Amino acid sequence: MATETKPETTLEETAETLETTETVEAVETVDADDLDPFEATDIVKMEREALAAEEEGNSLAKMQLEEKILRYFQNKEIERERKEENKLLFEEIEQFFNELEDRDEDLVLQLPNGEYAVLSQKAYVKDVFDKDSLAQELLVAKDELKTPFDFSMFTAQGKLTPDMISKHTVTETIVKVKLSKRKSKPRKKKS
Repeated sequence: MATETKPETTLEETAETLETTETVEAVETVDADDLDPFEATDIVKMEREALAAEEEGNSLAKMQLEEKILRYFQNKEIERERKEENKLLFEEIEQFFNELEDRDEDLVLQLPNGEYAVLSQKAYVKDVFDKDSLAQELLVAKDELKTPFDFSMFTAQGKLTPDMISKHTVTETIVKVKLSKRKSKPRKKKS
């Protein structure tokens, strides 16, 4: 009885069949006797496709990341431009409001979304201490009057008195225009 013997394929012959040296690693894990050359080609193709898909996924993720970074900085630039524009608009609003004759009342304007914009004037009282004139009166450099310790030292020496501090303190009233947004219509102020 003559039995048909399968020709044994070596690893090198399988590599030649597949025409690449990379495929040898994939074929090494499979017994050469059990492997059909067409199946080996399919396995290698699937591995290549998987690698290509993984690389494509990484490049796609990188492109999405780059796009998000670009959009972030574009939004930052738009924010900066809007901030400058709003600053100029507010200065114009202040100027027009100061030119109005009836500035005692708040100006209320209904916004399209149902909320209210309120333009009002607020007065702040502030005590301003003039260190320059105090330093001239004490005949010392202005730099010697920086910290509370410096003031206490001059007070302990008898050079600085509470009357001198009162003399060089000026009360200022600062009037500022305030623009705010409210959900409900503000009530009129009592006169």
